Amino acid sequence: MDDAHCVELNKRMTNEDLYLLENVKSHTFICDECGVELIPCSYKKAINLRKPYFKTGKNKEHKPHCFAKAVSKIREQAKKSRITTEEGFPLSYPNCFNLTAAKSVKQSPEVSDEKGTDTSHSRRAAKADLGVRQKNNYVTSSFQTVVDQYFNFPYDRDRKLNFEGITGSEYRDVFQKILNPVGKQKFRFQSKDDENKVFYSTLSWEKPGITENTITVKLSAGWWQEVDGKKQNLRPYYIEIDIASWPQTSINHLVERLKHIQQLVKGTDKKAAIVFVGRQDRETDFYRFTCNEPRLISLKVF
Repeated sequence: MDDAHCVELNKRMTNEDLYLLENVKSHTFICDECGVELIPCSYKKAINLRKPYFKTGKNKEHKPHCFAKAVSKIREQAKKSRITTEEGFPLSYPNCFNLTAAKSVKQSPEVSDEKGTDTSHSRRAAKADLGVRQKNNYVTSSFQTVVDQYFNFPYDRDRKLNFEGITGSEYRDVFQKILNPVGKQKFRFQSKDDENKVFYSTLSWEKPGITENTITVKLSAGWWQEVDGKKQNLRPYYIEIDIASWPQTSINHLVERLKHIQQLVKGTDKKAAIVFVGRQDRETDFYRFTCNEPRLISLKVF
């Protein structure tokens, strides 16, 4: 499973949240559907090559009414085709993000009954092809959770998303892939206005540049031109991350994660991407993106 409910923190945790959690073994995780205890696995980023996940213990199974296995099948289907139907999206998902959310799971007003009662346990979706129930959407303070939703459901990016500080009402509005200039362009503005967006791009193979106050990460996107019969990125886009006010643990974590994700995809057909909330420099250097919040930077493997 890719997510679980942490009892001590009283919040939903994604698999990659385990990278950020100190002393994972001191926490108890349960299935958000049926309450069966789950074991966190493969969360030591310096050792494990497989991404983190949760599993049931020996001789323990999800309860009969639990839809965890059906949800896993739906997630696999979503990688290849759209799963939203006329009745809506069949799984719960975060439709609102803000860093100060008290809990990662919160009932959305539009899915309550007239008395305000949570009806998630009484609703059943009459979908023979999906076989799972419709669940309530929720508010999250986990950037990684929102990132996972965008990339894990590529054909359902028209779902609602209210992202604090960013214009747009759907996932596809909030996220912006950093695109190469085309034709005779030497640069490209990645958003219509000078504003924050959730930008993303695959990483270059170069190591990040680290100074006392900044970490510079080069991207594979940029001004690609043919030189001596070969395509070369003559002017790569890059992210300048302001770390002046960061705690040292956050700096170390980002540097280690960048190193780890490059090693993870080396020699494979997979790609490593960085996702961040920031903006493009429209005055000094059009190839520069800036960001400064460690909680709004994520790494993803395709």
